[in-house]
This record gives sequence, structure tokens and C-alpha cells, in this order.
Amino acid sequence: MSGLIVVGLLLFIFEAYLPRPVPWLKFGLANIATLIALYWLDWKAALTVSLFRIVIGSFFTGTLFTPGFFLSLSGGLLAVLVMILLFRLRIFSLLTVSIAGALAHNAGQLWVAATLLFRNPVLWYLLPYLLLTGVLTGVVTGVFSFWLLKRLEGDFEQEEKE
Repeated sequence: MSGLIVVGLLLFIFEAYLPRPVPWLKFGLANIATLIALYWLDWKAALTVSLFRIVIGSFFTGTLFTPGFFLSLSGGLLAVLVMILLFRLRIFSLLTVSIAGALAHNAGQLWVAATLLFRNPVLWYLLPYLLLTGVLTGVVTGVFSFWLLKRLEGDFEQEEKE
């Protein structure tokens, strides 16, 4: 689990410094570590990976206890809880779980921004854009997570044969 925390943390920090096409858009690459923890380990590991990467990543990027931190924390917690719920139902694919997590992340952030942090209902007009980007980023992280899980499973099977 510590390896997944480090991977999630590195992806979180890496993505913080990538140029963004729009100020609020991130791909959520760090969620790959959370998805892998959920599928390989268990729900507690996924929750731990998500919390640690958000808190430690925010510390290293200088955003700890800023509005961005609380947005990241609220979105991340809601996302991982939705992903855990869908995963435990055992009827949804990794891609569906990833998309649902991205949508929940965006919804959680929007709710906190519009009702708690900025108390500005105009922010709700961003909802269609956040839903669209949530689907797109959920597909990207879901496909990459699927590919990575298959790749890692293949590597472990190869090691067992040797």
C-alpha cells in the first residue's frame, strides 16, 4: 500500500505542475493509484491511498489548508466512497467505476465551492462542463488503470513461471 501512496503522491504533484487547458481542469491521474488499491487490495487501502496523497501532496505543493486543499479533499473523499460502493456491488467495470468516481469528485468539489467556500450559487452553472470533463477524465484514468492492472498482472504471472 505504501508504494501506491507514493505513486499517487508523485502523480498528484506531477499533475499540479502541468499546464491546464482551463484553470479548474485536472486529469486526476493520481486516482489511478486509488483505483489500483481498490482492485488489488481493499476499500480501506483505497481510502488510505486517497487521503494520504491528498494531504501529503497538498503539503508538498503548498496548498495545504487552502481552498484548493478543501476542494481536493471533498472531491477525493466523495469519489473514493462512490468507487468503493460501485466496486463492492461487483456489477460495474473498472471504467464505469472510474467515470463515476470522476463525476463524484467534480460534484463534491462543486458543492463545497458553491455552498461552503465561496457561497456563490452562480458556480452551479459550471455543472454541465464539470460533468463532461468528469466523463472524459474518468475514461482516461479508467483506461490507463485497466491497462496498468493488466500489465502488472502479466508481470506477476511471468515472475511466477520463472
